[in-house]
Amino acid sequence: MTRPLRVAGAGIAALLTTLLSAPAAQADNTFFGLDFGQSDLLEDVGDFWTDVSGDFRVKLGVGTSVAPRFEGSDRYKARVMPKFAVRYKNLASINNTRLRVFAIHNENFVTGLQARYRFGRDEDASPDLLGLGDVSDSFELGGFAEWRPGWAVVGVEVGRDVAGGHDGLLAAVYAGSQMPLGGGFNLEGGAQVTWASGNFMGRNFGITEAQSIASGLPEFHAGSGIKDVAARVGVRFNKWKHWEFASYVAYSRLMSDASDSPLVRQRGSPNQFMWSIAGQYRF
Repeated sequence: MTRPLRVAGAGIAALLTTLLSAPAAQADNTFFGLDFGQSDLLEDVGDFWTDVSGDFRVKLGVGTSVAPRFEGSDRYKARVMPKFAVRYKNLASINNTRLRVFAIHNENFVTGLQARYRFGRDEDASPDLLGLGDVSDSFELGGFAEWRPGWAVVGVEVGRDVAGGHDGLLAAVYAGSQMPLGGGFNLEGGAQVTWASGNFMGRNFGITEAQSIASGLPEFHAGSGIKDVAARVGVRFNKWKHWEFASYVAYSRLMSDASDSPLVRQRGSPNQFMWSIAGQYRF
């Protein structure tokens, strides 16, 4: 093993050791000290064709990101989080908190079933949330389809919560592409538009009478509509057989009732930024 690989491996091992010894109560969305903040925007677009495996393929790693403390916040938080992916032939894949089962596929089209675990929002994640209560974790069931018309991938996905978290429906249309830069580097980018039902918008951006009294924010009824538009650009390095590294920056703009919510207008911002870097080992 070359010296760069030893350094990378030692760095990831040190991060994992630090995380596993950290108290889970120190951060929202944590489990055994690992932070599972949402950070997979457009992360696996086109993976059905680019990450093909003849049998099992497993990737494990760790990453760090800087992102809003909650959706709509103007306060940012650095997170360190686990990264993992499992692929079994052309049958199924798991990427962090999302499971996909490939039902129909060919060289240009794939569709199937999807399940996703979405973490909720803890009231104590930020002083701006005091009085608003927690939003429970959700488990969304639905489906997806992706089409590859040449150099790009265009997709749609939909999921409905069946665990009583946000108790709503989310649908997204997205597109992504990548361009080889040489030397093992690839430039990647994409954009996404997400629609949310009234239940999702109400749980995350609405203010009930009781919450208004407790938080000091005015009452607000959030209805269904476009939740946000987002874009991402990044660089991936995968020249080595087992190691893969990636970094990206992303921006999303809250829309409709999400941006009009008093929580966002008075205590946060509709402009959401995120930066992430991660390394994974391919078995």
